[in-house]
Amino acid sequence: MFRESVSSFELTRVDVAVEESQDGSVQESLEALGVALLSEWDSLAFLYHHSASLGTVAQIAQFVGHDKREIGAALQRLETLGLVRRSRISQGIRMYQFSEPSEPGRRSCLLSLMSLAQNRTGRLRLLQQLKSPQREPRRRRNTGLRLA
Repeated sequence: MFRESVSSFELTRVDVAVEESQDGSVQESLEALGVALLSEWDSLAFLYHHSASLGTVAQIAQFVGHDKREIGAALQRLETLGLVRRSRISQGIRMYQFSEPSEPGRRSCLLSLMSLAQNRTGRLRLLQQLKSPQREPRRRRNTGLRLA
């Protein structure tokens, strides 16, 4: 009985080490791509799976479930990183298109992360590594009288 509990403990320790190693690998891949925010990842994944999107930032934000400002900043960042191309604006609409990284290392990081995101466990692992943008607290309007 004692022998079983020791081996169970050792297995648990090995499982934790494997998870920590995988988390480090996910973090390294995200850093290689330059993606740090959840809104950046969601925008990238959306365009990766759809190849291109013709619309406004507000429409894309609605599709991926983030605030319009977050997605606007994310798309601009992804364009800077060379992962998204966007056309000139025409009548308030742009074409946003996924752009595969030209560097083999970044490309393999992208593909491994997209593969990881195919199941719930992988998506949760990604979520643990990605940050949410800092939101500014809403300012209360000073309306009415205040009593001291």
